[in-house]
Amino acid sequence: MSTKIRPIKCPNCGSEKHVQLGDKLYRCKSCGTEYFLDDDDITVHVKHHFDNGGFSSFNGNSNVSITSIAKVFAIIGVITFFLLFMIIYGLRSSSPSVSSHDSISVEDTYRAIVPVRYNGRVCFFYLTNRSFSNWYSDDETPPTGYYYGFIDPDSGKVLADKLFISDDDARKIGMTAFHMLEIQYLNQAKKWYITIPSQFILELNPQTLTLKNVTKTIFAKKKAMSSGISSVNFISDTYEDHASTSGVGEGLKVVNNLAETYYYFPATDRLYTEEAYNYAKELPVSELNGEVRDSVFYILERKDASENSSQTSQNKLWRIRFMYHLGDPQDAGYFLYGMENKRGDDRMISHNPITGWFTGFETLIDYQDAKYILIEYKTSISKDAPTVLQLRNTNGVVLWTHSLELPMKIRGIMRDNQKIWFRATKENNSGDDEDYIASLTLKEGYLKYEYKFATNHKVPK
Repeated sequence: MSTKIRPIKCPNCGSEKHVQLGDKLYRCKSCGTEYFLDDDDITVHVKHHFDNGGFSSFNGNSNVSITSIAKVFAIIGVITFFLLFMIIYGLRSSSPSVSSHDSISVEDTYRAIVPVRYNGRVCFFYLTNRSFSNWYSDDETPPTGYYYGFIDPDSGKVLADKLFISDDDARKIGMTAFHMLEIQYLNQAKKWYITIPSQFILELNPQTLTLKNVTKTIFAKKKAMSSGISSVNFISDTYEDHASTSGVGEGLKVVNNLAETYYYFPATDRLYTEEAYNYAKELPVSELNGEVRDSVFYILERKDASENSSQTSQNKLWRIRFMYHLGDPQDAGYFLYGMENKRGDDRMISHNPITGWFTGFETLIDYQDAKYILIEYKTSISKDAPTVLQLRNTNGVVLWTHSLELPMKIRGIMRDNQKIWFRATKENNSGDDEDYIASLTLKEGYLKYEYKFATNHKVPK
């Protein structure tokens, strides 16, 4: 039979533009579809071809082309889901470069977060109750227990992360009240101590990035403590709101297992009976053998806004100059009962106000040193009132005032030459509190949340 010549249109897109590939075999220039012709019935047979990885545009109702596209997009969808899963999974991990096979899921409950100095720079120590879970369980999963570590706040790098004691071992010795621990830096001794009720003493050493239990060694040479420790606490400061240990000295109140009370001062390694302690803290400067230093600390005087108000809102800063007994007993709570009723030892040299009255509710001195005083207060009695931080110099002059966006607990404060560093805790009524390392610039009071302590994250195996 003869071939009937008719205009040939691409059965896929309708274009008449084509290239002849062979005897009665053509390819559409528009969409790339290949097709050929039968004689007589002019039947068009379609062979779909997709260039560029199968992403050419198409038009028509061919089941073959739709199926091919569906398969391609199905494969792409699976790959995309897998990649998104890995990205999200990695972001939740404390070490994004660690795969799920090489890491363990961790839940942390932080018991302490404080700034310390490591090689002259501020870093943050943490102590946490840690539990583990892992999809790929094996015998290498670390024990649940109390872990500690150190973090560089500038880079977020974990300098150390170590097991202090497992839950099982802690229960065996009765070291379970971590939620009631207290931590202090004793300036004269240049040491950090932690007390855990009722009878444990830990020593924190930022230079070696270590934490050790010194309960059995700290009194090794003290015969009076040979029966062991029944209870131990830091000696309570006479002023609970002025961020200094100047009030009563830097020491520990301990009770041995014979129910005898002693006062221990690490800087001088002296252990006082209760009678000797009460006597020593009242000694005049002339009887302290030169073991004194001319020192200054600052306190707040408070009063109600008016005679008709029961809310204390008026505050005044005072400078107290006194002779500090180097690391030993004293009683510098000179104005515990008001500025008109002096008490305490006879080592005070002078006292004078450095500000007039200023307004602030629940006012505290969060931090003080030879140059700066950081004050915390609220602008009203509302429970939702934001926390305000105010930096003054030691002449009482306001350098800046910064209002935080939410009610927040400020704890553990240290400064370097550029910033004030602290632990900031956002309290959540509907969930866990959020703990941050935060900083304020000394010059402008610019607030920055440098690091968030994750309660659920991943660590390498």
